[in-house]
Amino acid sequence: MSHYRINRRRFLQASAAALPALIAACGGAGTSTPTAPQAKPAITPTAAPHVSGPSGASVTLTVLTHWGDQSLLKALTPWFEECARKVNVRIVHQTVAFDQLLTKIMTGRLGGQSVDIYHFYNLWLPDFVGSDLLAPPPVDVVDDIKSSYGQGSVEGVTYNGQVWGYPTEVDSYQLIYNKRIFDEAGVDEVPKTWDDVRAAAKRCTKKDSNGKISQAGFMLIKGWDSGVVHPWLSLLWSNGGEFVSKDYSRALFNQQPGVQTLGFEMDLINDGSVNLGFGLEDFVSGKVAMTIMANWWGASLRASSLGIKSFGSAPIPYNDGHESVALQYNWLWGVDKNSPHADMAWKFIECLNSPRKDKASPMGEYLTTGLNALPSRLSDQKALANRINDPFIKPFVDALRNARTEPIIPGAQEIKTSLQKQIEAAWYKQKSPKEALDTAAQEADRILQEKRQ
Repeated sequence: MSHYRINRRRFLQASAAALPALIAACGGAGTSTPTAPQAKPAITPTAAPHVSGPSGASVTLTVLTHWGDQSLLKALTPWFEECARKVNVRIVHQTVAFDQLLTKIMTGRLGGQSVDIYHFYNLWLPDFVGSDLLAPPPVDVVDDIKSSYGQGSVEGVTYNGQVWGYPTEVDSYQLIYNKRIFDEAGVDEVPKTWDDVRAAAKRCTKKDSNGKISQAGFMLIKGWDSGVVHPWLSLLWSNGGEFVSKDYSRALFNQQPGVQTLGFEMDLINDGSVNLGFGLEDFVSGKVAMTIMANWWGASLRASSLGIKSFGSAPIPYNDGHESVALQYNWLWGVDKNSPHADMAWKFIECLNSPRKDKASPMGEYLTTGLNALPSRLSDQKALANRINDPFIKPFVDALRNARTEPIIPGAQEIKTSLQKQIEAAWYKQKSPKEALDTAAQEADRILQEKRQ
């Protein structure tokens, strides 16, 4: 599982660089001017296409995912087989590595070789919709999604008022802490507020004889856009702030709540509780007391030498006078608008995501076995409670009740990357929190205005 999750991070980083050029090359509406042609990377399948379903079926659907590891295929293929038989279709399952998925989708569309069904990251929705890539789901599918999934998951697959596909994996953020460090430092209660976090971080921090932090009270994740922005945005919402205006016309994250939020992170740095040289591996090895991270990281913690029982999770700390709000993001199934068999594609996807006689859906079963992930469907969460309600995962599940989806807005990836750089500039004291956020907001406003034209 650690291999899968490490590649997830690389995949999202690579997609940030690839998306603007690929969308522009496909002539998407509201996109920036195409860049100079680049050499196309070779698309290397992670496994040979697998064919499922009855041999006599008259319709063949091609499905593209990033689930090519043999362990994942072993868990997923039986469910593909079952739904292919029920719908009476042949399924050709293509897989590529995480860092090639977006390129495969867009270059396939450009070359007239698009597939029928995609599994993709919801942050790409604005650009996919803008380039007229996706087919809207049938009314019955939309009704099922709206009635069977939490509000955050529905919002996570909605753009311009339209639901675009079935939510699958959902990821949320929580405070993750090292139980041993808490016990040794005498931290008896998990921090709830920002002040609690500062106090606990100070108690948990240790320095060597040279005054260098050898055990950090808190870890700020750097060098990765989601690792920087997602925790910060969770804290912003837990301080009553907003990311952008409701009409997506301007950034709001540089207002007072945002400045306070970045100021809180600076307080942790100035307290001497953060070592910016530490990374995720230092937390896994037991050198950090707390951080804010997503549920999928639990796979790495389970596989660590310390084991999952050494770690706990808890709600996002909030500033006094506010409440805890976690960020969530989703993956979803969608259908290509050019598919000649869109109706059958939706029936196949619907089968994958429908409960089976008081049991979990095939996707729910796969997500909690093959991926060790959280299913979005509420009935799956209930049916699979024994898998997802262990002490570490349960707070992430509970957080979905009032979690807010990562903003699905035009230019979202570009805005996130710009904000990451400015937040890190503040961490390294190259700019004040206000200066950093104003710079990021100015760039975000430019992107938002460009996308509105």
